Amino acid sequence: MSILSLILLGLAVSLDGFGVGLAYGVRNLRIPVLSLFIISISSALAILFSMFTGMLAANYLSSEAASMVGGTILVLVGVWIIYQTFINYKQSAAAELGKREIRSASTCRGTKSVSVLSLFTELLKEPQKADFDCSGEISGKEAVVLGVALAMDAFGAGFGAAMMGFNPFITSAAVGISKLILVSSGIHLGRNYLANVLGEKASCVSGFVLIILGLMSLFNLS
Repeated sequence: MSILSLILLGLAVSLDGFGVGLAYGVRNLRIPVLSLFIISISSALAILFSMFTGMLAANYLSSEAASMVGGTILVLVGVWIIYQTFINYKQSAAAELGKREIRSASTCRGTKSVSVLSLFTELLKEPQKADFDCSGEISGKEAVVLGVALAMDAFGAGFGAAMMGFNPFITSAAVGISKLILVSSGIHLGRNYLANVLGEKASCVSGFVLIILGLMSLFNLS
């Protein structure tokens, strides 16, 4: 595990947080410091858990085979992220015209029942919906939900990284710190109306970085 690979992995699984920050900043939604830490810790714990799972799986493989499997998983996760980004972009563009009239009603859920999976999927597409009470601020409870949603991609990446030999504690700490920095940076840039330029690209960059890391492992370049 090289320092460069660790930095790249931390950034790759945290760039979704940058996109969330952009979305919140451009809408003037606030994420208090406590909520920022909750989001970051949620992602760190998710990748820590997934890495322990990956380490258990790696015990049944040789070091070379585990590295190859881990690299392949990172490549597949990267391709999936890029694919989902394009699909979400097309869907949001197609729905934008009819969406404005119902946005306020759909954003404030109140006590409306919704499945956990569909909720997380919605939050990944439109993170501003994590503000369930429409207060203009992400509370601690809302931050937990958002943090878990953002950790979904990190889970697969963490599993693959563990099989490549990444240290789970150092990696999870790097992910948590990266998430904290990138969400905060995204909010600042979003308030300066850069979301339209950078928002969709953040997830694509994340996918490409994971693909590069996976290929580096497959060809013993890491």
